[in-house]
Amino acid sequence: MKLPNKILKEIKKKCQKYWWNEKEEKKYNEIEKDLFKLLIFTILSQNTSSTNTWKAFNNLEEKVGVSPYILANADIKDIENAIKSGGLYKIKAKRIKNVAKEIIARWNGSLEWIRKSKEDEIREQLLSIKGIGRKTADVIISSIYGYKNAFVVDTHMFRIAKRLGIVEEKAGYEEVSKALANLFDWENDSNAVSYFWLLAKYICRAKNPRCKECPLKNYCKFGRDK
Repeated sequence: MKLPNKILKEIKKKCQKYWWNEKEEKKYNEIEKDLFKLLIFTILSQNTSSTNTWKAFNNLEEKVGVSPYILANADIKDIENAIKSGGLYKIKAKRIKNVAKEIIARWNGSLEWIRKSKEDEIREQLLSIKGIGRKTADVIISSIYGYKNAFVVDTHMFRIAKRLGIVEEKAGYEEVSKALANLFDWENDSNAVSYFWLLAKYICRAKNPRCKECPLKNYCKFGRDK
């Protein structure tokens, strides 16, 4: 399915009120410039809310520090205590410490090689590190190359793709990612994917979806059946 880009303008207008606050937006833009920080932020975002992710990241940055060498040498308990607010803190602490050690061992603590590499190579290398999954790898890739070949899929994106009917109910990550990447010409608006994600989260809710006010209601299999 390919939808007209004019709908993206409607989505943007509808979801403007859900946009991140100025302070968080500015901070995230800074994080994106440092690929290691972006990697850690994304690991912390797994299975939790954005509010808890920010709490965990800010605590980690303040109490421990966010760099490969600092985290590789930090006491695991210090990492756990810093990120406790993000949930699954023991699992995430192990992942973070392992990722930091691997990046030091493989690339002398730098991820700058990513900026000069192709998408497939980046994905292959990152996925070979325990603790980095497809979503985390795609966040890194999309920050450099955009969403065409690395459309990030989370719970909200899975839900809206299946409700739209562009994938089957049992579709996996890669299939959903490709289907959403082809839904619009995303590259025409740098914030379009973010607004679409806000639509998926706040309008296409898991419980009590607000189908009648959704800009996609005329194209949505789930909405038409309501």
